[in-house]
This record gives sequence, C-alpha cells and structure tokens, in this order.
Amino acid sequence: MSQIVTMPQLGETVTEGTILRWLVQVGDEVKEDDPILEISTDKVDTEVPSPFTGQVTSLLVEEGETVEVGASLLELDGDSNSSSVSEEASNEAETVNEPVEEVVEVEEIVEVESSPVAKSTNLKLSPVVRKLASENNVDLEQVTGTGSGGRITRKDIESFITSGSKTVQKPKEVPSQQKEKQAQPANTSSGEISRLRRRIAENMVMSKQTSAHVMTSVEVDYENVEILRSKHKKSFKEENGFSLTYLPFISLATIYALREYPVVNSSFDLDKNIHSFHSNINLGIAVDLNQEGLLVGTLREADSFSLKGLARKISDTSSKLREGSYDLDDVSGSTFTISNNGSFNSFLTSPIINQPNVAILSTESVKKRPVVIEAQDGTDSIAIRHTGMLSLTWDHRAFDGSVALLFLNSIREKLENSDWSQELN
Repeated sequence: MSQIVTMPQLGETVTEGTILRWLVQVGDEVKEDDPILEISTDKVDTEVPSPFTGQVTSLLVEEGETVEVGASLLELDGDSNSSSVSEEASNEAETVNEPVEEVVEVEEIVEVESSPVAKSTNLKLSPVVRKLASENNVDLEQVTGTGSGGRITRKDIESFITSGSKTVQKPKEVPSQQKEKQAQPANTSSGEISRLRRRIAENMVMSKQTSAHVMTSVEVDYENVEILRSKHKKSFKEENGFSLTYLPFISLATIYALREYPVVNSSFDLDKNIHSFHSNINLGIAVDLNQEGLLVGTLREADSFSLKGLARKISDTSSKLREGSYDLDDVSGSTFTISNNGSFNSFLTSPIINQPNVAILSTESVKKRPVVIEAQDGTDSIAIRHTGMLSLTWDHRAFDGSVALLFLNSIREKLENSDWSQELN
C-alpha cells in the first residue's frame, strides 16, 4: 500500500525545514527507523527515520528545497500499520518556544582531551553523525564520505564501524580551482550564506520585528566576587579542571532575581493574547562556535544548581556545542538568556532578545577602575575596584522600566553583598 512521508514537526515553533540531502533513492528498500533524509530547521540539523518498511517509489521534493511542516516528502510502498514520521519525530524532539541561535558570546572556554573525533571538528557534519562518531571513537579523517561534496553520512560511519577498518581511502582531491577559491580571504570572495548564519539572520530580524526592544544598564562593583575568585581560582581549577570565572556568579545572582521578578522569566505572544509565566528557570547561555556562528545552550532547571554546579554545567554545555555533539534538548527551551560579551572586552552591549523570551542579560568586561567609596561616617574616598556593566535588553510589551531596573538592581545587590564563600562548599 502506498504511503506518504510528511515533513515532521521538530519543535513547537518550527514551521518549515530544508531538505539537505536524500539518503535513499527511488527503488531502494528501507526498513522502519532507517534514516531516509537529512533536514535542516531553525532548531537543528537532523536525520529523519522511515516510519515503516517498504520500497521508495517517488521523491516528492528536491534537495535544497524548503518545505512547510506537513508537506509531502516521499512516497513508499509499505506497511500502513507503522506510525507516521511526523509523530515519531515529534516525540523525539521536545516541543519548546525558543529559537536556537542568539548572537552572543560565552566566557567559558574549555580545554578537552585530544581525540580523533575532536581533531575533525572542522568537517561539515550533522549532529547525528558527529555524535555517532564520538560514541564509537571513529577517526573522521579516515572515513570516506559518500554524500554530496564528500559529506560524511550516518551510513558511512556505520559502514566504517562494521568493517572494522583502520584506514580507508581518503576523499577525492579537491580541484585546484576550488582550493584557490577556498583559500581566498573572506573579505575578497563571495559565496553562499551558511545555514547557521542564515538561521541567525532570520531569527535576529524576526526578534527585532516582534519585540519592543529597550536596553537598561547598571554598574556593578565586583570586588566581593573578585576577592573570593582570587583566593580559590587556582585550587578550583586543579580540583575541577576548568576556571572559576565571573559567569557562574552572575548566573546564580540572575536566577535569584528571576525568582523575585517572575515576569522577566516569561514569554509574551500578543497575536495569541497569551502571557506565559514559566515555573522552571531554564537558563540560556550563548556559545560561540569558534567564530562560525552561535548557539544558545540550555541549562534546564538551572535554579536547582549550586554555584559549583552551575560552573560545571556551563563548562560541559559549552564543550558539547563546540564539539557538535548536542541534540535538540541542549539548544532549546530556554526561558531567559545570558550573553557574555565581556570575554571580548566589551563595555556596553545591547543584545537582541532570544524569542520567545522577554529579556536577555549582557555581561560586560570587568576592569579595575577608580570609584568613590562612602564610609559609614559619610566621608568619601577614592579606591581601585573591579567593576563592570550589566545590560538588560527587555520587551516593553511584557513589562515596564521599573521592573527592568528592580531586576538589575537585585542582581547587583547579590553580586556585591552575598557571602559567596558559602556557595563553594
């Protein structure tokens, strides 16, 4: 019996996807759960499994074509009792109201052990392929890609594992003309916009067109945090394997402030006339993918972590995204986002809101600066302190400036006056 495979719903806000590559051709026999094509959405690149066993009779869309959710993709002669691909894919993907990418930076730069997979992170691979290679310790440099342009597919990895080969034939040499084109500096050559950059562009424009963006800033005296960091940063790194930066302190202070002002931890949909207040705090931390683009990693139920737990979670999430070993759950569902531009020596930044959040916090660089200190007797003095700005871009549709300032001042008060030593125990 003829069956139609349709474009699955990969996330609540996903409305369309682009066909990256067909993994089957007309006449091929496929089994249920076999991957049949690769799809790119504004959430993630993923392989779509077949919902049933049968023979491919027709490919209904071309590679590179963008189609809406529910559109017909492929026709199969097979078992009608199997579940639809749309249902299966939707069950595997958590439905969330969050775009993937935000153009922001994260401070944590994690050193990872060198491995065959890690050495090959420059290869253009889908997350599914990269994860499979990582789990099986496959040296990607030794795998011959059979996909378009020598792209390595899931079948290539599985075949390599099954064969038990130590070495295989390298992909064909790239023509000299293509090499010359690739070698040209970016500012003197032209080419197609990458899928990730296109997603970022589309999401940023959409956010600007959706929310009423306003920025509010406060200056923070980080001396309280710096004293503790200076005392423990060496032993902390030796014990945990990563640095104790300002970001975990800011993240925890932000979590406390979100509890005080839950409207900042909400979503706003004017078209549907819905203002949703989230019970969980899923903290989004933006990660730079080695200047190739950015993704927002999600720390789910971040309010359940200690300072040390947050530091570890941020470090692990950053590594996961940079290595390409993430899945949809790792890059979706944030309810509030932090952008750490301070790692690039910023002074003041106005980030774009990560939809459907209603606010995003930008952490700026912390520097030694002269400040006026007022003593208890009312006298003033000049002191050198570690200070930096915190910038909040917020949606004026959801709340007003008083809430934005109260929220920021709550974060500042906690950073300046909390006994952070208790959080390291």
